[in-house]
Amino acid sequence: MLNIILLAGLLQAAAPTPAPAAQAPAVPVERNPSVAPVLTAAEAAKTLEASVANKTVDTLMKAAMVEGGQASVAMLYRWQPETNALIHSHATEIYYILEGSGTLITGGSLQNPNANDLARVGAGVGQSGVHVGGTSRKIGPHDVVIVPGGMPHRFAQLDGPIKYLVYRFDPSKK
Repeated sequence: MLNIILLAGLLQAAAPTPAPAAQAPAVPVERNPSVAPVLTAAEAAKTLEASVANKTVDTLMKAAMVEGGQASVAMLYRWQPETNALIHSHATEIYYILEGSGTLITGGSLQNPNANDLARVGAGVGQSGVHVGGTSRKIGPHDVVIVPGGMPHRFAQLDGPIKYLVYRFDPSKK
């Protein structure tokens, strides 16, 4: 059964957004695709295999400029919970859980936030810091989670390794 969890909240507007660092994405961004970019099952499997072997959390697999910004898809593999939460200033993320389960906390606020730039994985600029408040939800295989840009989020607890696809849309990339 496909469970859909829609996580909505007010966007964080308290801190100014730092200028993005000049980092090239891990894969080329298709600027004006003449055909739909395709991520094959074989490419995704190879990326996941490398992520597990190298303990790489977030690997950008495909990205294309679309009307309104940049759309991308990444493979995420987590083997331990996150100690700090993240906010992506502009990028909205949609998680599709492939394997594993854990507790995701969304909403709330960040205490003592530090600026970060995750452009190399398609997540853009944002902040990380100590997560205060928020709502905890248990998620697992085949769940879909929408995390709007500006919302603090983190996996506070894992029941073992978790593997998931993240679809990102960043309207600040034009």
